[in-house]
Amino acid sequence: MSSERFEDLDDDFSAIMREVKSELTLIQRSVGEQRKSSIRITEKRLESAEKTLQQMEAESQNAPAAFRIGMNSKARKCRTDLERIKKELRQASSSREELFSGGRTYGTQDPAVIQGYQRNTLIQGTGSLNRASESIARSKAVATESEQVGTETLGELYGQREQLLRATDTVAETDAEVSKAKTILISMGKRVITDKLIMMIIILLELGIIGGLVYWKFFS
Repeated sequence: MSSERFEDLDDDFSAIMREVKSELTLIQRSVGEQRKSSIRITEKRLESAEKTLQQMEAESQNAPAAFRIGMNSKARKCRTDLERIKKELRQASSSREELFSGGRTYGTQDPAVIQGYQRNTLIQGTGSLNRASESIARSKAVATESEQVGTETLGELYGQREQLLRATDTVAETDAEVSKAKTILISMGKRVITDKLIMMIIILLELGIIGGLVYWKFFS
């Protein structure tokens, strides 16, 4: 049956993928010729996995309807795994050399030369780190100075606020004194008017008395 053939191909594909994953681990840990050899071996195994998967896909297309859905689903999963492994191989093929060379090709497999390049790269990285640290220190100093200026400015503003509050109190006291003086002046004005009225009454009384005396003396 086509389903039995498919299962056999699936077992072969799984076995190849286990070998590829093991080889990928070796690639990530190796350098030089050993690394190149591991890459070539892995590429050949991936080609074999690709052929096996193509046979699985063909089997799933020709399988009876009762098996086709499950077989297609498994074939798609295998295709996803294969593409992921291919991507990991491409990354592994370049990541280790780029890590130690900063993206450069040394053009040699001499460990001493490669070590020299790596040492220079490390020195350059250390220099960049030191410059970054100095920049951070300068930024921190500027921030500290800005904080001090802000604190001084806040203190000056607080002092000006106190002066304004005292000035406000002085104005309030002055207003109170003016109001008190105004009240006193009004009271004095009332007293003056009252005194004038009393004097006018006294004068009128005196005039009446004098008039009465004149009338009594000359006309009685």
